[in-house]
Amino acid sequence: MAIETLAVLGAGDSGIAVARLAALAGLHVRLWDPSEAVLRGALLLVRQQLERAVHAGEVPPEHRQTILDGVLATTDLDEAVAGADAILETGPEAPDVRRAVLARAAEVAPEATLLAWGALAEVATGLPDPTRLGGIVLGDRPGERAPEAAAGPVSSAGAIDAARAVAGALARAVALHRA
Repeated sequence: MAIETLAVLGAGDSGIAVARLAALAGLHVRLWDPSEAVLRGALLLVRQQLERAVHAGEVPPEHRQTILDGVLATTDLDEAVAGADAILETGPEAPDVRRAVLARAAEVAPEATLLAWGALAEVATGLPDPTRLGGIVLGDRPGERAPEAAAGPVSSAGAIDAARAVAGALARAVALHRA
């Protein structure tokens, strides 16, 4: 399954790490958070991390602008998920909030695969179609180990394939970042 556009829901530490890695992997990233201030800080942090990676020789300088241009930040959930191939929820550990955000995203983007990490069963039970949910395992600190796909309690084969595609793209970016 080809993933070209990834919506990342939540601009906390995990969301920022995923957005940076996904952009480095060549994906179009739409980073969503309900807070404009959080998004501004997230984009600044992505830029700072990218500059450090360029300075350290981990990212070629000619890729800098392509990576920065690959991340769209928005407080509009509909804009973030419209046309996305996959939607990765990285928000707070509150299952009710995670379910509500993913359920709304699923409504707006009925063709997109839904992805999350953490307790997938807690999130899946509140979705209209839990078979659309796959998982991504990043470890304690995103970017420290290669991301892996995970199955939710009733993930469809398509959801698992999409999770593998996203995990593979993120893993390639981690490898590039470490090279």
